[in-house]
Amino acid sequence: MAIAALAWGAALCLLVAAPASRASYDPLGSGTTKLNFGKVFLSVMKAHGVTAVPKAPATRKGGAIVFPVSGGKMDPTSGKGEADQLGNLVFKRGRLSLPFKGLMVKAKRAPLYAKVGGSQLKIATGARIATVRDGFGTIFSAKDLKLSEKVAVRLNKKLHLGDAFKAGQVIGSLSTATQPQTVAILPTGRATLTVAPEMFAKLSELYVSLNPISPAELAPGPLFTLPMVKAGAIAPNASLGTLRTGGSIELLQLGAGQIFWEELRFGLDAGAALGDVNLQPSPPYGGKLGMVGILDLDMSSAAVSSSAKARTITVTGAPLRLQAQSAESFNQAFAERKPFFKAGDLFGTISFTAQGQ
Repeated sequence: MAIAALAWGAALCLLVAAPASRASYDPLGSGTTKLNFGKVFLSVMKAHGVTAVPKAPATRKGGAIVFPVSGGKMDPTSGKGEADQLGNLVFKRGRLSLPFKGLMVKAKRAPLYAKVGGSQLKIATGARIATVRDGFGTIFSAKDLKLSEKVAVRLNKKLHLGDAFKAGQVIGSLSTATQPQTVAILPTGRATLTVAPEMFAKLSELYVSLNPISPAELAPGPLFTLPMVKAGAIAPNASLGTLRTGGSIELLQLGAGQIFWEELRFGLDAGAALGDVNLQPSPPYGGKLGMVGILDLDMSSAAVSSSAKARTITVTGAPLRLQAQSAESFNQAFAERKPFFKAGDLFGTISFTAQGQ
């Protein structure tokens, strides 16, 4: 059993290694930044023969230069965070050029940064900044962006402009709209684990009782409800992430075996439910196995919906099937080692409505 438990752990190590607590930052999955140059700044550029050319995948759309967001993080509750951008911006004057690479937007007074001439520089500061919620995501804006002294010096020197660009010149405005890859889940509400009738019948035939351990609860059905706890994070479309729950489920056959599944974690993209497993009595059973895979989770058969306005993600009827090691444990503890339970047996379904932060 110990060897099998190690095999489980190796296959699901990334899911098990999730941190015990989660910061309020959501990793970014998509978004765009629009940089608009003001009329006065454009007139200065035109007077000195300077152009600003986006390099793919950055593009020009109308009067704005648009950069795709490639990553970063954002706390939608505080409006703090940063967004990495794809593509470069090159200032040109004839054969002379100065590229701005690795652009980054930070949701603060000095919002725009880039690598200029090999150094990471603050490009501009914003006189007016704001962050608003946009469903699961955010929109950060900065107006009246003023050119930094170091960038003004670099532009003048590299493009042979004398003192055409000056520190404090208003260059324009920017807006960054982002959506998270996964959303931090608030510890509110309860997930529902409904035991399949055929599994309940098998357990009943062997006089195995199903019992909740607080804060898990059991209702007729049988139907377990498990509180959603901190550190869970899932995608708005439920395609990835982990939902974490509290409480425990006890399976008990008097005079024989006792199995505890504690603190279940549902890995949506891993396709597995993990639990802190304890097989008693030990010996002859394995005792505490730690956080290991117990059930296969089939998200393809679940109904999934979300509300960007309410920031909720709902999953209904995702099947849960016994993994091979769980079936073996059931047979050892409850069926005198006979192959009564098999890998793939439907244990039940999981349903929940998770509240994003």
